Amino acid sequence: MKTSIYYFTGTGNSLYTARLIAQRLDAALIPIANAVQERVIEVESDVVGIVFPVYNHIIPHIVARFAGKLGRLEGKYVFAVCTYGDSPCISLRYLDSLIQKNAAGLSAGFAVKMPYNYINPDGLKGVFKPMILRKTDEGAIERLNAQCNAKIEEICDIVKERKQCDVQTEHRVIESIVDLLNLRDTLQKAFWLKAAGFGGKTDLPFIESVSVMDCGFSVGDACTRCGTCVRICPVGNISMAKEGPHWHHRCEQCFACLQWCPSEAIEFGLGTVGKNRYHHPAIAISDMINESK
Repeated sequence: MKTSIYYFTGTGNSLYTARLIAQRLDAALIPIANAVQERVIEVESDVVGIVFPVYNHIIPHIVARFAGKLGRLEGKYVFAVCTYGDSPCISLRYLDSLIQKNAAGLSAGFAVKMPYNYINPDGLKGVFKPMILRKTDEGAIERLNAQCNAKIEEICDIVKERKQCDVQTEHRVIESIVDLLNLRDTLQKAFWLKAAGFGGKTDLPFIESVSVMDCGFSVGDACTRCGTCVRICPVGNISMAKEGPHWHHRCEQCFACLQWCPSEAIEFGLGTVGKNRYHHPAIAISDMINESK
């Protein structure tokens, strides 16, 4: 029984999870960033896993594109694992709805909590201030990683037996209201574009509008033009010029460039200046570059 694990990652959380699952299941490990370049993604494996981080309560745009390109999946055991910092929300159900268009829904969907690694308001009073990178202390990171390892063992046991399980969700009622009122493409979209400093107008739906949110990135004097950001970007959105990196509006908001910059020279707005950077402690830059290309 052949097994393939597709993954998307920015800070290494989902790569760590996908790699561990692949090792336990003796599976092939495939970057979604590579697979999505195909016009149609034909899957020959009997068991298919999709590992991704939760973005804005749903899924990354690249994962949505990947799901839309998948070939027919009848008769296959398809499962998904989302990694999240706050809540899995409806991300797995959202992916399930896309997979169902290929005549097969998810056989199971699991959520794994890992260290938060994106920007967010600094408490309720910080809603109207620049978004900051949340700090996760070393003790909490160790505890989350131990819980992650235990959860992965449970997931692999279920997948080996090809059990059918409900996908994990949280806040389903609230998220249904958000969708009913179209708040993602109105209020939520406006909020995050403003947080990124985007001053123009775009007709892109919210999940696609992240592509222009790279206008929020800037680089300081600490930049050595080492090119790490160029090599580590999973979608080839960055090029290096004499004055430093340039972003080309194909962004996925994975924050790989910011979190992995060796000199911490890359910022996003004003709220990341002097704040901690994070990437999974068991993942190296070489892992990200070698496995994301």
